[in-house]
Amino acid sequence: ISDCGGNVVVTNHAFKTKTGQRYFTNNGNSPMGFSFAASLGAWFASDKKKQNVVCIIGDGGMNMNIQELQTLINYNIGVKVIILNNHIYGITKAFQETNFEGRMEACGPIGYNPPDFIKVAQSYGLKTMQIEGSNYNQVRKQINKLLSHKGSLIIDVNCNEYHKYDPKLIGWETPIEDMYPYLPREEFASNMFIEPLEISLHPERLVYPSVTKFPHNDIFE
Repeated sequence: ISDCGGNVVVTNHAFKTKTGQRYFTNNGNSPMGFSFAASLGAWFASDKKKQNVVCIIGDGGMNMNIQELQTLINYNIGVKVIILNNHIYGITKAFQETNFEGRMEACGPIGYNPPDFIKVAQSYGLKTMQIEGSNYNQVRKQINKLLSHKGSLIIDVNCNEYHKYDPKLIGWETPIEDMYPYLPREEFASNMFIEPLEISLHPERLVYPSVTKFPHNDIFE
C-alpha cells in the first residue's frame, strides 16, 4: 500500500505486481499519511498466515500519522512500514526547482526536517531496520529479511534528498498527456486517440515563463 508524493511515483514506476499480490494506493485524492492508516486496516482484512502487508510511505506522510505507531503496538499489528526517507518534501522541491528558478521554501532542509524515525519507533518498543547505500545485493538481502520477519517492522530507507521525478509538466502550456521528457512528435501523435492540441503539434511555439528552468531537450530541434 503506497502513499502519495514522490514515494508513490517511484513505486508506481518500479514495482511489478506478481501473482497473488495486490497493490493499493490513493492516487486520486493523494492524502499524505493515507498508506499507514490503510495498511492497518488491510492487515485486519488479510490472511495473516499467508500474506504480508507492506506500507510504503515518505517521511512527510509518515509524520502525518506517526501517532498510529501506538495503534500498531496496541493491536499487535504485523505491518511492515517502509519509509522512503529523502529528508525533504520531494515533489514540492522538484516543482520549485523547475518552475521557480530553484527558490525552495518550506520543503527542506530549510523549513522542514523529519525526525529520526528509528529512534521514534524504538521509543514505542518497535523493531526497526535501516537501509542505506545502493548496493543491490545488500539491499536485496535486507528486503528479503524484512519480508520474512514475523510481526511489525519499521524500515527507514535513506534516499539522500532524491527528488527527480519524470515524466513531468514543464511550464503550463502543454497538456497533461504531453510531458517532459518529450516523445518525438511522430511517436506522440501515433499514441493519441484524439487530435493533439495545436501547441503539441507545434512545440517550437512554446513560450515558457521567465521563472521556468527548462531542461535542454533537442527533440524539437
